[in-house]
Amino acid sequence: MSIKDRLAAKAAGIGSNPRSPRPEPEIPSRPKTAPGQLMASLPLLAEKERELEVLRTRLEELEVGAAGGSSDEIARLKKELADAQQSGAAIDIRLLDLHEVPGRRRHMPPEKYAELRENLRHNKLIHPIVVLPRSEGGFEILSGHHRTDALRELGRESVRCVVVDATTEEADEGAFFANLMQSDLTDYEKYVGLKRFQQTHANLKQAEIAGRIGISQSYVSLLLSYDRLPNAARAVLEANVGIVGATAAAELASLSELGKSERVVEAILQVSVGKLDQAQAVRFAKDGDRTKVTKPLATTFKVKAGKTTWCDVRRAKNVMRIEFQSEEVAQSVQDAIKRTLEGLASAARGELRDEES
Repeated sequence: MSIKDRLAAKAAGIGSNPRSPRPEPEIPSRPKTAPGQLMASLPLLAEKERELEVLRTRLEELEVGAAGGSSDEIARLKKELADAQQSGAAIDIRLLDLHEVPGRRRHMPPEKYAELRENLRHNKLIHPIVVLPRSEGGFEILSGHHRTDALRELGRESVRCVVVDATTEEADEGAFFANLMQSDLTDYEKYVGLKRFQQTHANLKQAEIAGRIGISQSYVSLLLSYDRLPNAARAVLEANVGIVGATAAAELASLSELGKSERVVEAILQVSVGKLDQAQAVRFAKDGDRTKVTKPLATTFKVKAGKTTWCDVRRAKNVMRIEFQSEEVAQSVQDAIKRTLEGLASAARGELRDEES
């Protein structure tokens, strides 16, 4: 077969065995639970607010005659604006009418909060606060606790809010699910949220809770280790939520169950005042008095001859070390040091005899 014939045969085969079509891209499924649906909708609120702002601006231009719109267009925009406001767009609410529900606040380090406050001092709020109506009046904050705090500190009287429709249980679960996925949330705060969720779903086993939340059962078990700590230890952690992670908490909880509860509480107290880190706390609780709380600090100073260092002196507890610049210098002062020490020892003996007489 000639080259021409072979090329013709290849050309004839093109398309006779087409590649399998690419699968359609998988469309993420919408969350099935009410809390999941609630939290999934939050990123859309800022976009809805921007659309609403465009409508307001356009309506203002038409009403003042700047854009030359007809009365029909003005009426249409007013209706569109009203419909948008009823469908979850932002409204102004007094800060006095916003109330916090324990367990919904997301952790934020102090330095990040300071950045947020200064940003809001000079810039407009982009993401509205998400709130729920209260039966007794006012609104519960679902999302935006730190923005609310910052605006209060800045002396603002009202804030843009989006009012959503959800039950208290859905709101609490939604906040918990959102908080659990935050990388800057401390392990202890995750435990607090997980414990609250467990109490409201007493019929669920750990494996079912893990599946419901979307984390591993081993991680659920690790977080619940805080539950096994003595009450006094958890009281310290309530005031210092970031000092002991879940892994260290699990080790300390096991030691507590072995009868070392007092040592565990003392170890966590030492961590809270900065005398121990987490690893040292575990050793402290395990080994008792054999673990040193703090290492003795060495005292050092230099003796100079003009601008040149003549010797370095270092003392740690009852040990003193003198280092000279050369062996010759060390030999030359050895006798002088000996005489000085003997004189001090003689004086000490005299003081001792005086005390005994």
